Amino acid sequence: MLRSRKTVATVVGLAATALATTAGPAAAADDARGKSLEAGIEAYQNAYPKISLEAAQTAARQQDERKELYGFLAKGGEQTFGGAQFDPVSGVLKVFATDEEVARFAGETGKQLGLDVETQIVKQSFADLERQAAEVRARKDQLGSYARAYGGIEVANNRFVIAVSAAQRALVETAAADAGVTLIDRRSTPKTEYDAGCTSRSACDWTIRAGSMIWTPSAGNDNCSVGFTARTSANARYTYTAGHCSSGATLWGTGGQSIGTLSSARNSGPVDAAIIPVTNPWFKFDTGGEIYNEFFPGRTVKVNAVAPTLSYIWSGDLVCLAANFTSPNGPNFCGVVGTNSDSSVRGMVRVDGLDACPGDSGGGWYWLTPSGRRIAYGIHSRSDVGCHGSGNGSHSWFSALPTVKSTYTPSLNVETRP
Repeated sequence: MLRSRKTVATVVGLAATALATTAGPAAAADDARGKSLEAGIEAYQNAYPKISLEAAQTAARQQDERKELYGFLAKGGEQTFGGAQFDPVSGVLKVFATDEEVARFAGETGKQLGLDVETQIVKQSFADLERQAAEVRARKDQLGSYARAYGGIEVANNRFVIAVSAAQRALVETAAADAGVTLIDRRSTPKTEYDAGCTSRSACDWTIRAGSMIWTPSAGNDNCSVGFTARTSANARYTYTAGHCSSGATLWGTGGQSIGTLSSARNSGPVDAAIIPVTNPWFKFDTGGEIYNEFFPGRTVKVNAVAPTLSYIWSGDLVCLAANFTSPNGPNFCGVVGTNSDSSVRGMVRVDGLDACPGDSGGGWYWLTPSGRRIAYGIHSRSDVGCHGSGNGSHSWFSALPTVKSTYTPSLNVETRP
């Protein structure tokens, strides 16, 4: 379809909100204006099958209050906040702190916000654990190699761990002890697959939106998804996708338009990301900050903000995936963060209650707040084998944007529309 120029249109009214059929049980979805709370309740029920309706409602309703408390604690100093862990079933929010006064503040403030908070004193702040994780993953020896593949932060146990087999333990036990790293027995590694597939979908090239399909000529068809768009201080635009989608310096596009030639990719440790410079004039001067959503006017919603740090993302957060490769006109399905650093899958963020599909790789994950704001969280990497539960899977993993920025693309800022 040819267009002579781009215009900004105001569209009144909502599109139909019927959900597309999936291979597994019905999944929660970010499908219509004003339905954020309903999507949250469904996501908690899917992730925690035994949760009561009342507990799911409370967990969804109190997301903003939990985030407000996290914000207070983070502002109080990164050296005193040890992290948080929310249990949706019991409704208890555990807050870890290195200081008695901070713990007391967390309990009192949580009560004022209507939260059920339990506190625990720990030795290390979450910032300390992040620094330790980065240092160990940067090592060039065997311990560093294992850390990139099997390292993760256990907030409740206040430690950076590496999951190893008995044979691997023997090789790095001394080095781990010297580095203050805890080795744990590796349970069966989740059987996962990169979510890259192949369809003929090519229908969203008005602007570059998180979740739209992207193609490369070498593959012949769409085979991954758009993450978020970003730009440098010099206003050079880029598109994020998954690092494992890369096949070198290859041209990528979406719909009937090219985007640019991929310039860099990383697929190591918690980072699975790649960047494509936006060189096509059709996209080059767009504002950006968009997420594809079938059920909103113009099939677009705003990226309102970006998670500033990994310690902004905690278990219990409701998150939605912009990509839906198997149902191009379907909804953005949602799940619940299980951990922000899963040692069984390279320290990535794990999402419970949603098994993404082939082709979703690179798609953007975002926190859907009760008020309907969308906060960019990460770039989709992989999921349990299967699609939407077809292989009895119920987990997905993504690279957190704060980690991607700090360790891979420090000069890029995700585009937003507050």
